[in-house]
Amino acid sequence: MFQQILTLGGIGLIAGLASLSSSSAASTTLGEGAYSIDSVHSSILFSAVHFNVSRFYGRFNDVEGEISFDPEHPEKSSIHIVVDAASVDTHDKKRDQHLSGPDFFAAKEFESLTFTSESVRVSREATDEAPLQLEVSGKLEMVGKKRDVTALVDLVGAGAGMGGSELVGFHTRFEINRTDWGMDTMVGPLSDAIEVTISVEANR
Repeated sequence: MFQQILTLGGIGLIAGLASLSSSSAASTTLGEGAYSIDSVHSSILFSAVHFNVSRFYGRFNDVEGEISFDPEHPEKSSIHIVVDAASVDTHDKKRDQHLSGPDFFAAKEFESLTFTSESVRVSREATDEAPLQLEVSGKLEMVGKKRDVTALVDLVGAGAGMGGSELVGFHTRFEINRTDWGMDTMVGPLSDAIEVTISVEANR
C-alpha cells in the first residue's frame, strides 16, 4: 500500500477543514513542546505522469496541524496534519473541479486529508554532513480510507523567528499509489503512482 519510505527535510505528510488559513492555524491551542503548522510557509505538492510522457504538478493551498518536537528526546515527537481537500490547485479550474469531485478527492463528502503519527524513532543522529532523521509511522486518511505510512524524516532546522517565536521545519518527498485509496479513474492515461512533496514550517 502506501508503505513507502519517505525522506523528509523535516516532516510531515500530510489533515480537516473546508476553510483553513495561517490565522486559524496560529490560533490552535498547543500543548507543551508543540508547534502550530504555518499554512503560509508550508507546501504540499503532488505530481502525476500524463500519458507516460510528461509530469505535471499541483498543490493543496490550505494546511494546518500540530507538531510536537523536543530535540533532546526526538523519539517523543508527534505530528498531526490536516489538509483541506477542496483547496487542490493545479492551475486549471476545470481540472481542479474534477479532482475535487467524486472521481478523486470527493471534497464535499470528505472535507480533509489527514496524517496522524503513531510512533517515532531516531533513524539517524545529526552529523556535520546530514541532519537528524526520524522514522515516523502513522495513518494517512483520504476519501474515508486510512492507510499505514512509514516515513524517514529529516529535520530541516529549528531556531528563532519574528517577534521571539520559535520555529521548526521539515520536508519530504515520497510516492503513493492512488488506487490504494480507491482513486482508479483514468489509470493508464494518468499514472497510479503519485509523487508527493511536503515542506512544513511550524511555530510557537
